[in-house]
Amino acid sequence: MGRTKELKIEENDQNASKVDTRYYDELFKKIKDQESEEFNDCESLEALYSTILEQIEEDNSELKKCLYSYHVDYFLYKSSVENFSKFFTILTSNKELLEQLLSDTRTSRAYEACLMLIGNKTKSSSDNNLLESLKNSMIDLGDYFESNLENILETHNGIFSLRAFLRVIGSQDILETIPNETNNKKFKNKEFNIKNVCVKVVPLDWNLGVYLKKFSKFLKEINLLEIGLDAELSPFVSLLLRKMYANYPDKCCSIIEKIHKQFVKKPNSFNSMIQDAKGSRFIESFLLASQSEILCYYLNENILPNIVSYTKHIYANYPIQTLVKHRMQDEQALVVLFDSLVENLTSIIDLNTDLIYKNYLIVELIEVCAKNKNLNFKNLIQTILDYFGLNTEENKIHFLRVLLVYQKLDDIQKESPIDQALYVLDLKPIASTIATKLIEFDEKTINKSFNSLNSNELEYLATNSVGSHFVQKVLNLCQSKDRNFWIQSIFDKLKGRFVNISKNKSGSFVMETLWSVGTLKQRLLIVDELKMCEHQLKNDQ
Repeated sequence: MGRTKELKIEENDQNASKVDTRYYDELFKKIKDQESEEFNDCESLEALYSTILEQIEEDNSELKKCLYSYHVDYFLYKSSVENFSKFFTILTSNKELLEQLLSDTRTSRAYEACLMLIGNKTKSSSDNNLLESLKNSMIDLGDYFESNLENILETHNGIFSLRAFLRVIGSQDILETIPNETNNKKFKNKEFNIKNVCVKVVPLDWNLGVYLKKFSKFLKEINLLEIGLDAELSPFVSLLLRKMYANYPDKCCSIIEKIHKQFVKKPNSFNSMIQDAKGSRFIESFLLASQSEILCYYLNENILPNIVSYTKHIYANYPIQTLVKHRMQDEQALVVLFDSLVENLTSIIDLNTDLIYKNYLIVELIEVCAKNKNLNFKNLIQTILDYFGLNTEENKIHFLRVLLVYQKLDDIQKESPIDQALYVLDLKPIASTIATKLIEFDEKTINKSFNSLNSNELEYLATNSVGSHFVQKVLNLCQSKDRNFWIQSIFDKLKGRFVNISKNKSGSFVMETLWSVGTLKQRLLIVDELKMCEHQLKNDQ
């Protein structure tokens, strides 16, 4: 079987070398680079699109040349909804052509690009005819995937396009709910990559989620544990599980129970799979979609007894962090997981290793406490403080100064255990989050730490993307008795620096906060200083 696949790849490569894409490469590159004035106006650009669409619609050889061009994804990205709809119709209306194009790795890329863009295209149009055309193309594609699902999963021809189809139907995948702003940026010549575009689902009233149920039927007939370790199929099954969980939770339960039974028959399979690159992703989706009873079973039998080794493992940590981020906020059964993570935090954060994901775990634990009041936040913060040896006021102040002021890790002298810990852990990216929580936990310490900063350090803090957020939090949260004296000391230290801070993107937010908490006299201090540099500020972009 493997040899057959190798021969097929070689054959595709040979065919690819025979396809002359220079004509379309040049046209698409002109669109991408905007090198020619000919295409700078909308009418000329529209005429170019019409010419290309006419050529590929009339001649399949021209279509193949067009799809073989590596710039076709940008062509689709820049196309209007009308032209995009015409292009997608050409790709999906002929079943024989559809099968032929999906079986070719190079031409199947165009389907992936269309599917990754179609949600955005539907959001930008209110033309019912165009939307209906796009819907019909999606139905044609869905019907093809349904009738050829077994062959696709066996040969892997079209597997990536199938996964792209899954991503955009039904409700959003829970692991893709964080928006990607790339889609709103203007791509420069060499920066555009279709994989960076924010993928959005098609309208729910198209009722394409029904294909999820149709695809899930094949899960009843296979060994899901073997599939979970397959490099090509595991991502598809994992995504299908999450989409079923989001759209049809009741039907998803039966799939989860089947997987659970297969794990029970092979007790060691869970442990081996969670430590595998593809298997851990499968476990991640399985636990994310599991009902509370099954989740508790794997917590008690597998995760809690191995909490340290799993959390420190390069692959096994993903399912645990996903549970913390996406289910711990409202799942009572996961309180024991939180307690276990906090209890073993000093063993999980190993100063002899350099594993970047352990930082994210600290952040996620802190953040989830704000969403689930049943979690022991004070114990978490105290554990962090104790771990760093922050049992004295001097050490606490030193810790905060390092977090907030040092611009680079290399600036840390690493003379004390605290310095060494900060250097190895690289907590700078999450300094604001930790420091803000420390304000709420121990206000006196943060006041002393702030008072110990000199004018240069305080200005750096106010104009630093991490520090400025922290300063705003401090100014808004501090309710100490000497608050007025403390705020006055900040104004005194920043006197003569308000212009520089105001011109800084991060610093401008600090200035707004200083204005809101300051007295009339303090506000006049800001006004007088800014007024002296009014012309400079107006010319600043």
